Amino acid sequence: MVAAVLDVETTTKNKGNVYDEDNKLCSIVIKVISENSENSYSFSRPWDVGLINDLLLKSDQLIGFNIKFDLAWLRREFGFIPRHSTYIYDCQYAEFLFSRQTWKYPDLETSCSKYGLGHKIDVIKEKYWNNGIDTDQIPLEELLEYNKQDVEITYQLYKAQLERFKENPQQYKLFKVHMLDLPCLLEMEWNGLLYNKKKSLELSNSLDKEIKDLETKLNLLINFELDWNSNDEKSALLYGGTIERVYKIPIGTFKSGQKLGQTRYKNETQVYTFNRQVEPLNGTEYKKGGVWSVDEPTLRSLKPNTKVRKIITLILERAKLEKLNGTYLKGLPKKLEQKNWGSILHPTYNQCVAVTGRIASSDPNGQNMSPLAKQLCESRF
Repeated sequence: MVAAVLDVETTTKNKGNVYDEDNKLCSIVIKVISENSENSYSFSRPWDVGLINDLLLKSDQLIGFNIKFDLAWLRREFGFIPRHSTYIYDCQYAEFLFSRQTWKYPDLETSCSKYGLGHKIDVIKEKYWNNGIDTDQIPLEELLEYNKQDVEITYQLYKAQLERFKENPQQYKLFKVHMLDLPCLLEMEWNGLLYNKKKSLELSNSLDKEIKDLETKLNLLINFELDWNSNDEKSALLYGGTIERVYKIPIGTFKSGQKLGQTRYKNETQVYTFNRQVEPLNGTEYKKGGVWSVDEPTLRSLKPNTKVRKIITLILERAKLEKLNGTYLKGLPKKLEQKNWGSILHPTYNQCVAVTGRIASSDPNGQNMSPLAKQLCESRF
């Protein structure tokens, strides 16, 4: 059997996200292990695409740390997709499994230290990345040395993990099942979700109007213009407290200078006091004191009178619309722009997060979108 240990180094925008076209692949190191030999190959631009693909395609096993990241970059740059028969081994997931699925996102340095193995070369991070120097500006000789060291300690970690798996064959069987999921998750991330940004923002504008209407109703009910995004102010309204407003008071005109003849103002603070309208729940007071929780579960558990119940109902309705707007209708187009993804959302599907062992998704959460956001994900076929 031929195995290949691999690691790539990329620029760091959006944590090196492969779907951001501004990011670049800077170097690759592949260590090929066969029955009789071990050979390391280092690559940088201009790429030897033929040799890179040849080494990977001839390998029966691909080994890495958070290897889904590396495989995504190899697919983007060289069109490399592992054969169905190729066995993928992710050292990061093995450490997650050894921790009884409690260590989220194990890192290479800490993982290796647990076994008394080598260390990452910290000088790259300290000398360059921490000083705002991106990977494509690092001297190639230093970058390749760093890259080679990562591959070497990943290989040593792999061998130490195999010894540990021998003590628990059933755990190794579970590990191999999860490794069958990994190429599927990569495929899901790669294809992504086509999102209708234009329609999303149009719906967002309509939702803004609905939120404003709710705020108007609330302000009329309490005869005061509250900042409905402020939890402190909502707490003062419901549980009692004070709210300050700063007003500009005219105090004359400027007698000279560029503002000659313009009105002069001074700031004056007005304090408004609200009586308690409903008893807060025990244990919901914040550490700073005098402020209580106004999150949804808390508000739904209160025992208000009819008028306050109407206020709470409108607050909860507004919060629901705000979340829909901020997380999805405005949030997803903003995410597309920040990530430089065009119109395709690329959620990350994480194996090293949930203690239950289920797949989790993040940035954005592709498994738990609102029904409206799902409707804005369109088929390309």
